[in-house]
Amino acid sequence: MAKSKCEILKWQGTIGIEQAHSVSKELLEAINNNEDVRLDVSEVEDIDITGIQIIVSARKEAEAQKKKFFITGKIPPAIEEFIVASSISLKDYAETEAVNA
Repeated sequence: MAKSKCEILKWQGTIGIEQAHSVSKELLEAINNNEDVRLDVSEVEDIDITGIQIIVSARKEAEAQKKKFFITGKIPPAIEEFIVASSISLKDYAETEAVNA
């Protein structure tokens, strides 16, 4: 049986329509090449609906491939405020295991 690989991706700054292609590609490659992908969004300063859709899509792709995908790190106010205003829940996407800082 193959060893389970984990990749941690880190998003920073603004994640929106302008970054959609590159961040989508990065997430898809990580999911295709690893059993476990963690997305650190702790340094995201701004996000729009496109960024949220990319996260949701990545999770669905990981599930389809029977792989793990979680958000790790502290979710910044920019994302929390956006998801609350949009009535979107990413609660199930948050990593629940303790992570060493």
